[in-house]
Amino acid sequence: MITDLTRTFSVDDVTLAWDRWGDAEQGTPLFLCHGFSGSSHDFALVIDELAPAREVVTVDHRGHGRSQKLGSTDRYSIDRLATDLIALLDTEVGRPVDLLGHSMGGAISLQVTLRRPDLVRSLILMDTSAWSFSPLDENIAALMASFMQSFDPAGGLPDLTSMATPEEPLIAASTPAEWQSLKDQMAAAFDPYAFKALGRNLFEPGAASVRDRLGEIACPVTVIAGEHDHPFVDQAPELAALTDGQCIVIPGAYHSPQLTHQPEWTAAVEQHLAGAIA
Repeated sequence: MITDLTRTFSVDDVTLAWDRWGDAEQGTPLFLCHGFSGSSHDFALVIDELAPAREVVTVDHRGHGRSQKLGSTDRYSIDRLATDLIALLDTEVGRPVDLLGHSMGGAISLQVTLRRPDLVRSLILMDTSAWSFSPLDENIAALMASFMQSFDPAGGLPDLTSMATPEEPLIAASTPAEWQSLKDQMAAAFDPYAFKALGRNLFEPGAASVRDRLGEIACPVTVIAGEHDHPFVDQAPELAALTDGQCIVIPGAYHSPQLTHQPEWTAAVEQHLAGAIA
């Protein structure tokens, strides 16, 4: 299991933690882009399996995990995180990648692909959206948007234990205690100012939508979604309805199938990568 990131990269006066594994000579790198409140640690249990066949690269977004915390909502947005990723790809990776974006990482990956298609050979969108991260229930969606609007980051991260999901027992049963301990540390390191700014970006209606630009994406795209991960599984068929797109739904899974359904998730990723090569 990967437990640390050993490299740093500076962009916009922000220091990001990142790393790479595997053989850089083996074809196109696979870049794993984590989601809201997460970190590269979300992929720690699959890197060893993916890396022997290719180089694997990850980064902790600004305000997340091991990367620098900025203490200001003005320094966080989906657009800024995409700019960070573009700079890292240009400067450190130096060639096109197969880009996998999970949840918020999918929104970032879509921005990167639309802004710099030369950097992305293919795209995997995992449990994500191009237009709405809000719950299907309009009342819950309104409450979430209101909470993000009123939340004061000066008081620290909110206590979200009351919002436990059915996926959490599956994650606990599928991951080792060491991974869970590090996951808790990474979650506690999330900058509350990033929580507010990025939360508003994601959960306020239309804030991060690129729905009207999906037709510009010409590279191969695979959309992966857990069977029970609403609203993302509901949006997956439309998101995959591109010129070179496909949709894979993982039965029994929720928001993080790389943790709870690793064999099925890995098979979906490998299927996509094999198709991108063909």
